[in-house]
Amino acid sequence: MNTWIGNAFAALLCWGLWAFFPKLALRTLPPATSVFYEAVGVMLTSIAVVKFLGPKLQGDITGIMYALLTGIFGTVGLYFFFTAVNAGPISVISSLTAMYPVVSVVLAVLILHEPVTARQAIGIALAVLAAAILSWDSA
Repeated sequence: MNTWIGNAFAALLCWGLWAFFPKLALRTLPPATSVFYEAVGVMLTSIAVVKFLGPKLQGDITGIMYALLTGIFGTVGLYFFFTAVNAGPISVISSLTAMYPVVSVVLAVLILHEPVTARQAIGIALAVLAAAILSWDSA
């Protein structure tokens, strides 16, 4: 088994919990406050990762810029996610927003010129179809 598969499943589990816990937090906190405390959790975890798992911080300006953009877009997206979860069903919202890899795949193809096989394209299309079915309002 490839070593990345175990890490991918660990990420899947963590992100599944990440997508579930806001529904509990939003029972007592507004979305903006929840985003703030989520960011505190990110900062504490980031400090622990750098201290115990990672090398010393690096200083490449291009990498820093993209890492900062990751944080900015992640936090803005998180606010919208929390706002949606505050008003709607977590089961539908987490399924729909879990389609974000489609954006990554399109950008990877257009900007990084990464290839997509026919099987991968079919898988992406089926995932988009699944998200549409899950978010379909039956009322």
